[in-house]
Amino acid sequence: MKLPVWPLKFALRGIPDTVHSRLLSHGFNHLLQGQCFRSRLEYLQGKRLWLTITDSGNTWRFRIQDGRFLADNLQTAPEIHISGKLDDFLLLATRSEDPDTLFFARRLSMEGNTEDGLYLKNMLDAMEFDSEAHFKAFIGEAIGTRLAAHFKRLDLGRHVNTLIRS
Repeated sequence: MKLPVWPLKFALRGIPDTVHSRLLSHGFNHLLQGQCFRSRLEYLQGKRLWLTITDSGNTWRFRIQDGRFLADNLQTAPEIHISGKLDDFLLLATRSEDPDTLFFARRLSMEGNTEDGLYLKNMLDAMEFDSEAHFKAFIGEAIGTRLAAHFKRLDLGRHVNTLIRS
């Protein structure tokens, strides 16, 4: 059973993009805690990234600074601009579809600096989230190890992917 995305699109339209950008930057930065791929963001230091959800009309603006995502309100063109439908961004975020498939099938499009865009796409493609390292960095060694073991047993990623893809 596939979950409908229209309630999410409706909610996205009702909240200003600057609020989304701030919330997402906090979420991204939280998820980056303890991840080895965080250091790969150094290559994109000072670069600006826009994510545009075409079917909800949202554009979220970020700047990458010191291995973190910061909300960015500048209106001038970014170095990397990725756009596509909400469904395709959800597939990308849950790793239900690999980035190459989404970009080459033109379900997601990328504009701006080609070298930076390819670097980001390849980084997304190679990214493996280490939940144990994240939990340890966020709440400490002892509790983080136990929480990661419980998280792994629940296999939440498989359940989310099933809901999105079916």
